[in-house]
Order: sequence, then C-alpha cells, then structure tokens
Amino acid sequence: MKKKLGLYKKGNLPVYGLFLIGFLAGVILPNLAWKYDWSQKTAASIYLLTSFADKNLEKQKYMLHVLRLRGSQFLIPAFCGLSVFGITFSVVEIVLIGFQTGFLMTASILQFGLQGGIIGIGAMFPQYILYFPCYFYLMKMVYEQSAEIWKNHGLFPTEISRYFVKILLCGVLYAGGIVLEIWCNPPVMEILMKSLNIFGTADIS
Repeated sequence: MKKKLGLYKKGNLPVYGLFLIGFLAGVILPNLAWKYDWSQKTAASIYLLTSFADKNLEKQKYMLHVLRLRGSQFLIPAFCGLSVFGITFSVVEIVLIGFQTGFLMTASILQFGLQGGIIGIGAMFPQYILYFPCYFYLMKMVYEQSAEIWKNHGLFPTEISRYFVKILLCGVLYAGGIVLEIWCNPPVMEILMKSLNIFGTADIS
C-alpha cells in the first residue's frame, strides 16, 4: 500500500513525458491512416481552422465559441482536482493535448506540404505561448491536489484555499491566452492564408 501511495507524491506527474507520448501518437497515426484516403477529411479540418480567420466571421460568435471551449478546458480539470478522479484526468488530458498538437501539425503537412505545416503552427499562434505552460501547470496542480485527497481520504480547508489561489493565478495567465486567441489569432491566420494561398483561387467561403 505504501508503494502504491508513493506513486502519488507531489511533483511525480511526468508532464513532458506524457505530452511527448501523445504528440508522437498524433504524428504517427495520421501517417499510418493517410493511405486510407484521409485527404478529404484533413482538407475539411484545415478549412474549419481557416474559417475562424475569415474577416467576415461574426466576432461575437467567435468570441463565445472560444470562451465556451477554453473555459470548459480549464474549469473541468480544475474541479476534478477536488476529487480522486483528478489523477486519471490530468494524465489523460496531457496525453490528449500532445496528441492534438501532433495531429494538427502532421495532418496539415500531409495535406498541404510545408505550407500546411506553417498553417498548423499559425492555428496555435500566439495563444499557445500561454496555453501550453498554463495547461502543464494546471494538470500538475490537479494531479497533486487529487493525490493529496487520495492519501488523506478527504479535503482540508487550508489545502483547498491554497489550491484555488494557484488556480486563480494560473487562470489569469490562461485568460491572456484567450484574449490572444480571440483578437490576435484570426488576423494571423488571415495573413497566412492570403500569403500562402494554399487553396489557389478557389472560393473557400
């Protein structure tokens, strides 16, 4: 039993290793599946990404979409940290973040070559400069807090207060990423799409 609990010591979550596992899976799987005609699906995915960069897109709808998506991605794991489920959730979430990153980059390159890779990077810039450290730190906190609950079989007010202070500070930085995604990423994508012109003269609207 002691050995089992030892697995849940603070700082024991291999964040970067788990991210790398997910990233490699995201790189390998599209390459294996490419021969089964993923071209159209990938093209559709890229189109959806670029649609958010369209200057005609209603800003309010885009803003609400980002707030709902990113807000749930932050709040759900934060509350999971107050239960024993946070241990499993944080591990799975880090792997999924790595997988999504690797899949986006690989699928973009497979469909459009080097230019597609640039588009894939553009889809994450500049918001992921803040998102990545926030996600890593958040999942580490969730894991540690959940591990404490596992070991001590309960919640303590002082631990919860410290946990929420850390969550709040992390949330401030995370909110900066949301602002960047709403206001900076669409112009970046629009510039990239116009300059690279990977869809040629075709109307993608």
